[in-house]
Amino acid sequence: MISRGKTKTGKWFVYIGIWTFAFGLAFSEWVGMEGTPPLLEAASIPMIIMGLLLIILSNFFRKDVHG
Repeated sequence: MISRGKTKTGKWFVYIGIWTFAFGLAFSEWVGMEGTPPLLEAASIPMIIMGLLLIILSNFFRKDVHG
């Protein structure tokens, strides 16, 4: 699945990236939740970007299959 073939560090990056992306998406104005504080609404786009970057970064932490 997502974490198959990754080192322990890569798995951490994947899971933290997924949660960061999910929180950013949940607090964004695209979802349209009423009563979201302006600080969380302003931080939603950087959280989405950071989550995606962490998921992409996790691809560089793969287990060596030839060793």
